[in-house]
Amino acid sequence: MNRRKLVAVGAVLAATAVVGGWAAFGRSESPSADRPAAGADPAAVLVDAAAAIDRESYRLTVGSGAEGDGTVLVWDPRARRGLETTSLKVPAGEVKVERLVTGTDAYVRVSAPDRRVPEWDGRTWWHVPVDGGRGLDNTRLASTLRAPSGVRQTGDREYAGTLDLRDSADVLGEGVGAVLGDRAGAVPFTATLDERGRLVRYRIELAAEPGRAASLDLTYADFGLPVSVQQPAAELVRDDPPANIPGA
Repeated sequence: MNRRKLVAVGAVLAATAVVGGWAAFGRSESPSADRPAAGADPAAVLVDAAAAIDRESYRLTVGSGAEGDGTVLVWDPRARRGLETTSLKVPAGEVKVERLVTGTDAYVRVSAPDRRVPEWDGRTWWHVPVDGGRGLDNTRLASTLRAPSGVRQTGDREYAGTLDLRDSADVLGEGVGAVLGDRAGAVPFTATLDERGRLVRYRIELAAEPGRAASLDLTYADFGLPVSVQQPAAELVRDDPPANIPGA
Protein backbone atom coordinates (compact mmCIF):
# COMPACT_ATOMS: atom_id res chain seq x y z
CA MET A 1 0.00 0.00 0.00
CA ASN A 2 1.24 3.46 -0.84
CA ARG A 3 2.77 4.81 2.36
CA ARG A 4 1.28 8.21 1.65
CA LYS A 5 -2.15 6.81 2.47
CA LEU A 6 -2.82 7.28 6.14
CA VAL A 7 -2.47 4.50 8.67
CA ALA A 8 -6.16 4.37 9.57
CA VAL A 9 -7.10 2.90 6.20
CA GLY A 10 -4.02 0.69 6.22
CA ALA A 11 -5.06 -0.77 9.55
CA VAL A 12 -8.47 -1.71 8.19
CA LEU A 13 -7.05 -3.39 5.11
CA ALA A 14 -4.44 -5.20 7.18
CA ALA A 15 -7.16 -6.52 9.47
CA THR A 16 -8.84 -8.22 6.53
CA ALA A 17 -5.62 -9.75 5.25
CA VAL A 18 -4.45 -11.81 8.29
CA VAL A 19 -1.20 -10.17 9.25
CA GLY A 20 0.70 -10.76 12.51
CA GLY A 21 3.28 -8.96 14.59
CA TRP A 22 4.24 -5.38 13.91
CA ALA A 23 2.73 -3.70 10.85
CA ALA A 24 5.24 -2.32 8.34
CA PHE A 25 4.49 0.21 8.86
CA GLY A 26 -12.69 28.89 11.58
CA ARG A 27 -16.19 28.38 12.19
CA SER A 28 -18.68 28.35 9.32
CA GLU A 29 -21.30 31.05 9.03
CA SER A 30 -23.82 28.79 7.34
CA PRO A 31 -24.95 25.16 7.68
CA SER A 32 -22.86 22.60 5.81
CA ALA A 33 -25.84 21.23 3.86
CA ASP A 34 -29.51 21.99 3.34
CA ARG A 35 -32.15 19.72 4.81
CA PRO A 36 -32.98 17.07 2.15
CA ALA A 37 -36.25 17.78 0.38
CA ALA A 38 -39.12 15.41 1.02
CA GLY A 39 -39.17 12.66 -1.59
CA ALA A 40 -35.62 13.42 -2.76
CA ASP A 41 -33.69 10.61 -4.41
CA PRO A 42 -31.76 8.83 -1.59
CA ALA A 43 -28.59 8.44 -3.65
CA ALA A 44 -28.59 12.14 -4.57
CA VAL A 45 -29.14 13.07 -0.93
CA LEU A 46 -26.03 11.11 0.11
CA VAL A 47 -23.90 12.46 -2.72
CA ASP A 48 -24.82 16.02 -1.73
CA ALA A 49 -24.11 15.34 1.95
CA ALA A 50 -20.70 13.85 1.20
CA ALA A 51 -19.77 16.72 -1.11
CA ALA A 52 -20.71 19.24 1.60
CA ILE A 53 -18.28 17.87 4.20
CA ASP A 54 -15.66 20.51 3.44
CA ARG A 55 -17.96 23.47 3.96
CA GLU A 56 -16.97 23.83 7.63
CA SER A 57 -14.56 22.43 10.17
CA TYR A 58 -15.29 19.13 11.89
CA ARG A 59 -14.00 16.26 14.00
CA LEU A 60 -13.69 12.86 12.29
CA THR A 61 -13.27 9.58 14.13
CA VAL A 62 -12.19 6.62 11.99
CA GLY A 63 -12.59 3.15 13.46
CA SER A 64 -10.97 0.11 11.90
CA GLY A 65 -12.97 -2.71 13.46
CA ALA A 66 -9.87 -3.73 15.43
CA GLU A 67 -10.05 -3.14 19.17
CA GLY A 68 -7.86 -0.25 20.26
CA ASP A 69 -7.02 0.90 16.72
CA GLY A 70 -8.40 4.09 15.28
CA THR A 71 -7.88 7.67 14.15
CA VAL A 72 -9.20 11.02 15.35
CA LEU A 73 -8.68 14.20 13.35
CA VAL A 74 -9.85 17.79 13.50
CA TRP A 75 -9.85 19.69 10.22
CA ASP A 76 -10.52 23.22 9.07
CA PRO A 77 -10.92 23.01 5.26
CA ARG A 78 -10.90 26.77 4.73
CA ALA A 79 -7.67 27.42 6.61
CA ARG A 80 -6.26 24.03 5.52
CA ARG A 81 -5.24 23.31 9.07
CA GLY A 82 -5.64 20.11 11.02
CA LEU A 83 -4.24 17.49 13.36
CA GLU A 84 -4.72 13.75 13.04
CA THR A 85 -3.77 11.08 15.57
CA THR A 86 -3.75 7.37 14.74
CA SER A 87 -3.32 4.70 17.41
CA LEU A 88 -2.30 1.14 16.55
CA LYS A 89 -2.05 -1.72 19.03
CA VAL A 90 1.16 -3.76 18.71
CA PRO A 91 2.54 -6.61 20.85
CA ALA A 92 4.67 -4.24 22.94
CA GLY A 93 1.94 -1.65 23.51
CA GLU A 94 0.79 1.14 21.21
CA VAL A 95 2.22 3.03 18.25
CA LYS A 96 0.88 6.56 17.84
CA VAL A 97 1.20 8.48 14.57
CA GLU A 98 0.44 12.20 14.60
CA ARG A 99 0.12 14.15 11.37
CA LEU A 100 -0.15 17.93 11.48
CA VAL A 101 -0.97 20.15 8.50
CA THR A 102 -0.81 23.92 8.30
CA GLY A 103 -1.41 25.29 4.81
CA THR A 104 1.04 23.56 2.48
CA ASP A 105 3.28 22.20 5.25
CA ALA A 106 2.84 18.76 6.80
CA TYR A 107 4.64 17.17 9.72
CA VAL A 108 4.60 13.65 11.14
CA ARG A 109 5.61 12.45 14.61
CA VAL A 110 5.65 8.79 15.63
CA SER A 111 5.69 7.44 19.19
CA ALA A 112 6.54 3.79 19.87
CA PRO A 113 6.48 1.77 23.13
CA ASP A 114 10.22 1.15 22.88
CA ARG A 115 13.17 2.75 21.11
CA ARG A 116 14.08 0.07 18.60
CA VAL A 117 13.31 2.63 15.90
CA PRO A 118 15.16 5.85 16.85
CA GLU A 119 13.07 7.99 14.49
CA TRP A 120 9.92 7.01 16.41
CA ASP A 121 10.93 8.96 19.50
CA GLY A 122 7.61 10.74 20.09
CA ARG A 123 9.40 14.10 19.99
CA THR A 124 10.72 14.77 16.49
CA TRP A 125 8.34 16.23 13.90
CA TRP A 126 9.41 15.19 10.39
CA HIS A 127 8.62 17.67 7.62
CA VAL A 128 7.02 15.59 4.86
CA PRO A 129 5.80 16.38 1.34
CA VAL A 130 2.12 17.14 0.79
CA ASP A 131 0.74 15.77 -2.47
CA GLY A 132 -0.59 18.70 -4.45
CA GLY A 133 -1.15 20.63 -1.22
CA ARG A 134 -3.95 18.19 -0.44
CA GLY A 135 -3.35 17.87 3.29
CA LEU A 136 -4.75 15.02 5.37
CA ASP A 137 -5.75 12.02 3.25
CA ASN A 138 -8.52 10.90 5.61
CA THR A 139 -10.39 14.14 4.96
CA ARG A 140 -11.12 12.68 1.51
CA LEU A 141 -12.81 9.49 2.72
CA ALA A 142 -16.31 10.91 2.21
CA SER A 143 -15.54 11.16 -1.51
CA THR A 144 -15.94 7.37 -1.80
CA LEU A 145 -19.67 8.10 -1.50
CA ARG A 146 -19.70 9.99 -4.81
CA ALA A 147 -21.63 7.33 -6.77
CA PRO A 148 -23.56 4.95 -4.49
CA SER A 149 -25.77 2.23 -6.00
CA GLY A 150 -28.98 0.60 -4.88
CA VAL A 151 -29.49 3.18 -2.16
CA ARG A 152 -32.52 2.69 0.06
CA GLN A 153 -33.71 4.55 3.13
CA THR A 154 -33.69 2.22 6.14
CA GLY A 155 -34.80 4.62 8.87
CA ASP A 156 -35.05 8.26 9.88
CA ARG A 157 -32.16 9.83 7.93
CA GLU A 158 -30.53 6.38 7.63
CA TYR A 159 -29.49 4.80 4.33
CA ALA A 160 -27.83 1.69 2.90
CA GLY A 161 -26.46 0.64 -0.47
CA THR A 162 -23.29 -0.43 -2.24
CA LEU A 163 -20.14 1.33 -3.46
CA ASP A 164 -17.87 0.76 -6.42
CA LEU A 165 -14.38 1.13 -4.92
CA ARG A 166 -12.43 -0.09 -7.93
CA ASP A 167 -11.33 3.47 -8.72
CA SER A 168 -10.75 4.55 -5.12
CA ALA A 169 -7.05 3.69 -4.84
CA ASP A 170 -6.19 7.40 -4.78
CA VAL A 171 -8.16 7.68 -1.52
CA LEU A 172 -7.90 4.23 0.08
CA GLY A 173 -4.49 3.20 -1.25
CA GLU A 174 -3.36 0.59 -3.75
CA GLY A 175 -4.02 -2.22 -1.28
CA VAL A 176 -7.78 -1.88 -1.50
CA GLY A 177 -8.02 -3.80 -4.78
CA ALA A 178 -5.89 -6.68 -3.52
CA VAL A 179 -7.93 -7.06 -0.34
CA LEU A 180 -11.40 -6.69 -1.82
CA GLY A 181 -10.76 -8.50 -5.11
CA ASP A 182 -13.95 -9.09 -7.08
CA ARG A 183 -16.00 -7.56 -4.26
CA ALA A 184 -14.58 -4.08 -4.91
CA GLY A 185 -17.33 -3.27 -7.38
CA ALA A 186 -20.17 -3.72 -4.86
CA VAL A 187 -19.07 -3.02 -1.29
CA PRO A 188 -21.92 -2.59 1.24
CA PHE A 189 -22.23 0.63 3.20
CA THR A 190 -24.56 2.43 5.59
CA ALA A 191 -24.84 6.17 6.21
CA THR A 192 -26.67 8.49 8.59
CA LEU A 193 -27.40 12.21 8.24
CA ASP A 194 -28.28 14.71 10.94
CA GLU A 195 -31.36 16.93 10.98
CA ARG A 196 -29.57 19.48 8.79
CA GLY A 197 -28.65 16.93 6.14
CA ARG A 198 -25.00 16.60 7.15
CA LEU A 199 -23.19 13.27 6.96
CA VAL A 200 -22.55 12.14 10.54
CA ARG A 201 -21.99 8.38 10.23
CA TYR A 202 -20.58 6.40 7.31
CA ARG A 203 -19.63 2.73 7.52
CA ILE A 204 -18.02 0.71 4.71
CA GLU A 205 -18.07 -3.07 5.16
CA LEU A 206 -14.69 -4.48 4.15
CA ALA A 207 -14.92 -8.03 5.52
CA ALA A 208 -13.04 -10.31 3.13
CA GLU A 209 -13.72 -13.65 4.85
CA PRO A 210 -16.93 -15.23 6.24
CA GLY A 211 -17.29 -14.46 9.91
CA ARG A 212 -14.43 -11.96 9.90
CA ALA A 213 -15.47 -8.46 10.93
CA ALA A 214 -13.68 -5.58 9.26
CA SER A 215 -15.04 -2.16 8.46
CA LEU A 216 -14.17 1.45 7.90
CA ASP A 217 -16.35 3.30 10.37
CA LEU A 218 -16.48 7.10 10.09
CA THR A 219 -18.17 9.48 12.54
CA TYR A 220 -18.35 13.21 11.77
CA ALA A 221 -19.13 15.59 14.64
CA ASP A 222 -18.47 19.00 16.20
CA PHE A 223 -19.14 20.91 12.98
CA GLY A 224 -17.77 24.45 13.10
CA LEU A 225 -15.31 23.77 15.92
CA PRO A 226 -12.24 26.04 16.14
CA VAL A 227 -9.05 24.31 14.93
CA SER A 228 -6.03 26.06 16.45
CA VAL A 229 -3.17 23.99 15.04
CA GLN A 230 0.24 25.63 14.95
CA GLN A 231 3.51 24.62 13.34
CA PRO A 232 5.83 22.65 15.65
CA ALA A 233 8.70 24.48 17.33
CA ALA A 234 11.64 24.80 14.96
CA GLU A 235 13.99 22.89 17.25
CA LEU A 236 11.73 19.84 17.04
CA VAL A 237 11.48 19.76 13.23
CA ARG A 238 13.74 17.78 10.90
CA ASP A 239 13.70 17.54 7.11
CA ASP A 240 14.47 14.54 4.87
CA PRO A 241 12.41 11.96 6.76
CA PRO A 242 13.54 8.33 6.50
CA ALA A 243 11.41 5.70 4.76
CA ASN A 244 9.96 4.42 8.04
CA ILE A 245 8.07 7.68 8.60
CA PRO A 246 4.50 7.50 7.19
CA GLY A 247 4.24 9.89 4.27
CA ALA A 248 7.99 10.08 3.67
